Amino acid sequence: MSCLAARGNPDALLICNGYKDDEYVSLALIARTMGLNTVIVLEQEEELDIVVDASRRLGVRPVVGMRAKLRTKHAGHFGSTSGEKGKFGLNAAQILSVVAKLKTLGMLDCLQLLHFHIGSQIPTTALLGDGVGEAAQIYCELARLGAAMRVIDVGGGLGIDYDGSHSAQTDMSVAYSLEEYAAAVVAAVGRVCDRKGVAHPIICSESGRALVSHHSVLVFEAFSASAPGRIDPATGYLLDELTDDCHADYRNLMAAAVRGDFDTCALYADQLKRRCADQFKDGVLGLEHLAAVDSLCEIVARGMGAAEPPRTYHINLSVFTSLPDMWAIGQILPLHELPVHGTRGYYLGMFLGGAYQEALGGLHNLFGGPSVVRVSQSDGPHCFAVTRAAAGPSCADVLRSMQHEPEVMFEVLKQRTDGATAAALARAFGAMPYLSFDPEAAAMASGESSGMSSDSEGSAAGAAEEDDDEWEFMRGLTV
Repeated sequence: MSCLAARGNPDALLICNGYKDDEYVSLALIARTMGLNTVIVLEQEEELDIVVDASRRLGVRPVVGMRAKLRTKHAGHFGSTSGEKGKFGLNAAQILSVVAKLKTLGMLDCLQLLHFHIGSQIPTTALLGDGVGEAAQIYCELARLGAAMRVIDVGGGLGIDYDGSHSAQTDMSVAYSLEEYAAAVVAAVGRVCDRKGVAHPIICSESGRALVSHHSVLVFEAFSASAPGRIDPATGYLLDELTDDCHADYRNLMAAAVRGDFDTCALYADQLKRRCADQFKDGVLGLEHLAAVDSLCEIVARGMGAAEPPRTYHINLSVFTSLPDMWAIGQILPLHELPVHGTRGYYLGMFLGGAYQEALGGLHNLFGGPSVVRVSQSDGPHCFAVTRAAAGPSCADVLRSMQHEPEVMFEVLKQRTDGATAAALARAFGAMPYLSFDPEAAAMASGESSGMSSDSEGSAAGAAEEDDDEWEFMRGLTV
């Protein structure tokens, strides 16, 4: 629907994939009467009947394509929907059945496009060339059977080098460049068409991931950190109070450490910690004994050359909300420390998250969504300008989305508090649960804007006015 209002090149293809009902197909046909080059791609054989019925009812002759279910299979994580057992597309028998139906209806000239999809993140040009070559054979066969073929749509699959390895060894990278990808597609199509004597088609792709992944960066703050536990050698006397079996593990551990037998050290350290934990659960040992054993094992590990435990940073962020892909689990995305100038805090940026990550975000853990700042190139000294700035949802907005009534909640709370507390509550309802650049200016909206007001609402409104001024300033910022 968003494409109906777009004013682009009239020759640009508007390819309609996915599930199709009568409403969807009718809208696609109406778009053709508006001058849009709409192609309805059949992914199930029965969709042809819906297209034919709608075209007759509306008096619009359709342009259709079909999605072929290739035998070429992508073996990686993203290839589960590829191959002849894939969920989408038509197999050879179904393709021939659609051609026969169109020929009987006198509509074979409406079939003009072939679509396929090997899978996202195609790892190599060898796999790509194999799949494109198979699809090109089907394209040429359709032309031989009388279809007015014009376009081959190679689908998605152009991958992103998320982990920087530029290799095919993981699902997080690809072993080719954009130029190599394009060359492999063109060569495979051209080779088959030349051999079959078929005119070269228009080649289009649906490389959404590669097109949009780079456009977005998620900025968030590490607002606190947990340092590795401190080792206190003064607690060593507690080791003498261990039970006999634990003390035996302790002696064996120290003997192995003196010998420099690091493998045996690790074995006895693990055994000692597990045995002490079991005895603590039984009430035999105290909390101080556990701490002493942990300190001992840490000292031994350091002596064996083990690295210090990593520092843990805490961030106000839901990974499931803001960074899902790989069906929300296991995605690797580049993480970089961001320089800060004149501001407090430690900020990180998560890059290459502009594809599925933005579209799949929900309200996991009620974090809401981040504020959006749209940046474009400009002629300023640093060559960018902020063209749009919009604050994220407030706490009240998140509560409403979960079917709560923040206005009613606030009124009940206001009756139990004094004026100053009510004003603070109003600010809390209007505040953002997501990234806040300054703890002293965390309230992004006034009590009034969130439907809340109190006897002391002046202070809340004043803070909100400052925030509004700040966002208004950002909207016109050129740097």
